[in-house]
Amino acid sequence: MKLLVTIAILVVVVSSDVLGQGLGRGKMEEMEYPVDTLVRKSEFWLGANVSGTYAVGFGTLTTQVIGGTAPGASTYSVPLTNGIGYSFGVGPSLEYRPLHSDWGFVLNTSFEMRYSQAESTTPISEDIFAHNALFEQQINALYFSGALGGKYQIGITGAFLMAGLTFALPLNTEAFIWQHEIWDGGAPTNEPGAPQTSIKFKSSVVLKPSVGLQIGVGHDFMVGWFGYRGQMLSPYLVIEGGTPTVSEPTAWNSVNIRLGAIWRAGL
Repeated sequence: MKLLVTIAILVVVVSSDVLGQGLGRGKMEEMEYPVDTLVRKSEFWLGANVSGTYAVGFGTLTTQVIGGTAPGASTYSVPLTNGIGYSFGVGPSLEYRPLHSDWGFVLNTSFEMRYSQAESTTPISEDIFAHNALFEQQINALYFSGALGGKYQIGITGAFLMAGLTFALPLNTEAFIWQHEIWDGGAPTNEPGAPQTSIKFKSSVVLKPSVGLQIGVGHDFMVGWFGYRGQMLSPYLVIEGGTPTVSEPTAWNSVNIRLGAIWRAGL
């Protein structure tokens, strides 16, 4: 009987101690690691990157224009300033981050369709071929582009900073320039004898490969698509700048604001 009482007392004491330690540990873990803690279970992550940009141009784009089809028509230069642009791209993404580390590396590449334009700010005239006209250059280009950089996780919920190198290689370019005639200080009408409102010419713009830098922020979210929990979705926003897109005979460039998202699964 005494043996049974002794065993019962030991069971109660040990159970109370284990329960107390379990509750204490649970409170500590809850304090140190919130419910939305990002827990990585892989070092390598492979997936896809989708992004778009808005570009603010600066510098001068000097374009050669053919002054019509009349006999004796020659080319002349048109200076176009500033401009805007946008793009959309998709491609693979690879990330490496050691377990229990706040630092990692990510490589994004994509095939990107880019549209850009620049305009003349004052009317231009060239003998009889461009009579008091404003010009607008439009460029459609296919690029192979990418970025290689580092990521630093802020805290434990998935927010991160990213910075690194970018590159952009033009693969195909199609360019047109519009000659918008001005009639008596304003836009022409449809009256007989008035000049054309707009004349479109095919032009040539030599885009250069460029390299640059980017810096931005983002957030990693664990997702469970397709029944597999080891996935991450990461929206991000970065600012990019680099070497001139056009360098001859004048320099023309832009600063890009890129908004995108990366989906990837752990390997």
